[in-house]
Amino acid sequence: MNKTLLLTGMLALCASPAFAASPGVDLSFVACPLDAGSTQNGTIDCAGGGILTALVTFAPAEAISDLVAIDTTIDFYVQVGDINTTANFWDFATVNQAAISLNHLRPASGCSAPIAYADTWNAPNANAVWGALVRSPQNVRMAGGAYRPNNFAAAAGQNLFGFQISLHGSTSVEAGGSANGCTYNTNVIVQQALPQSAAGNPTTTLTGPSNNASPFSTINAQYVPAKRQSWAQLKSLYR
Repeated sequence: MNKTLLLTGMLALCASPAFAASPGVDLSFVACPLDAGSTQNGTIDCAGGGILTALVTFAPAEAISDLVAIDTTIDFYVQVGDINTTANFWDFATVNQAAISLNHLRPASGCSAPIAYADTWNAPNANAVWGALVRSPQNVRMAGGAYRPNNFAAAAGQNLFGFQISLHGSTSVEAGGSANGCTYNTNVIVQQALPQSAAGNPTTTLTGPSNNASPFSTINAQYVPAKRQSWAQLKSLYR
């Protein structure tokens, strides 16, 4: 029998589902929020070397005529084990960077019906970037973002695709790799998202889900301030 991990995506607040987007940032598995197949609970087939992909989507609070990047802060919390030793599968900062990858493109399916999410970063030389830091034996924090070199005109409340986060079970000991703790249940929390204007115009930091979020995605989350000139925005300006 394959060993698997149940991964739960969580958001900052509780929201009721609706088709009109309110400002916020969401995380789901399989498909974008409220689209066919979307779920807040994902499973990695660790022994089979499977890949689980989470999808980050967002709706800006104001119209941004020159959107060039989205910067997010995402926490992974293992429920048992120690990220430094017995759960180092989740140490994306040093030991197991190969276990995680980002993709800026919207999936070919799962993000278009009944809600259509804009393929925000589908432009030449666009990309997604990330970095991670182990903050405690149970928590690793990822700064992740997507960017494009030219402007995207976003409307206030528009459903926008952020990026894909893929977790690779092939690095686990169960699949013949060297990383421990792939099978440990883990919560993923989107703490915030900051849309970026090429001109540096003020934009609202999104610290809770939009009303596309599933009602059972709940958590008490902390607010983490973001710098206005972030690494994803700067990278987009120098491509």
